[in-house]
Amino acid sequence: AMLEAQGAKPATVARRVASLAAAHGLSGMQERGHAPTSHVMVRAALKGLRRRRGAAQRQAAPLRFGASLDPHTKGFTLTALLGACGGDLQGLRDAALLSLGYDAGLRVSELVAVAVAHIDPHSDGSALLFIPSSKTDQEGQGAWGWLSADTMRRVGAWLVASAITEGPVFRRVGVDRRRLRAAIPPMAYEAIPGHTRHWQEKLRGKKAEPARTVYTVGTASLSRQGVNGIYRRVALSAFDQGLVEMPIAKVEEEVRALSSHSLRVGLTQDLFAAGEDGVGIAQALRWSSPSTALRYGRKLAARSNVAARVLSKIRG
Repeated sequence: AMLEAQGAKPATVARRVASLAAAHGLSGMQERGHAPTSHVMVRAALKGLRRRRGAAQRQAAPLRFGASLDPHTKGFTLTALLGACGGDLQGLRDAALLSLGYDAGLRVSELVAVAVAHIDPHSDGSALLFIPSSKTDQEGQGAWGWLSADTMRRVGAWLVASAITEGPVFRRVGVDRRRLRAAIPPMAYEAIPGHTRHWQEKLRGKKAEPARTVYTVGTASLSRQGVNGIYRRVALSAFDQGLVEMPIAKVEEEVRALSSHSLRVGLTQDLFAAGEDGVGIAQALRWSSPSTALRYGRKLAARSNVAARVLSKIRG
């Protein structure tokens, strides 16, 4: 009741209850093998809270593949963001990050942990990605994800350009941009004021310096905040380049809704839209359960359910 009065959401209260249950188990405070939190009154209170407040959780905005996979896709897409990535070192890194994160449906903790040694290339251009540990793999047995040939081309281009041969794949790229500096003609000795400190430079003059950009690749992997920043920066660039159709008034809100979870949610929704079932999606993307995966694709699953498949044939 106190948490509800404080405005806590049903999911927050459920997590607190689960934490209490774990604490009771560790401290031996269970009665007849059951924790106090499993009492019928506790379950009824949670059920009532969900009914009053609604159980739907706020979700990360999806980054789906694009219209070539599902014509109903709207807003920012992976295709648009990839199109906005430039051919410089930063752009190559961003494109590889986006493409690999989507293909394997990675959590941000899994994405920033990708190392060169985890990628197992195949002769057809695709690859398997070893995921050493994840949220649902508490014992650290590891899992495997699939990477497309397109993703491998992008990853390969980034690794070659950055000269990365081992360690973390996705790293910070420092960018030092220097503007064009015009030439400074030499001055006659008698024209230089006597109090001038660097009179030799004025006597010699300076050659013009062209504009240049210097990139520095770090040694450590990106942070969660770094990944979020990349998604949002590239999304804004995609809009500026005309790759996304969206009212300008909505751009800031839509960009802010993107997060490091967006690619994983986007792939989940694309798979539901393609008619795949929750069990297969949960297994492929390492969701804790099919119901968890369904939470992210509930609306899209309706387009591929039994009623939609049958009625669309006779009612259009």
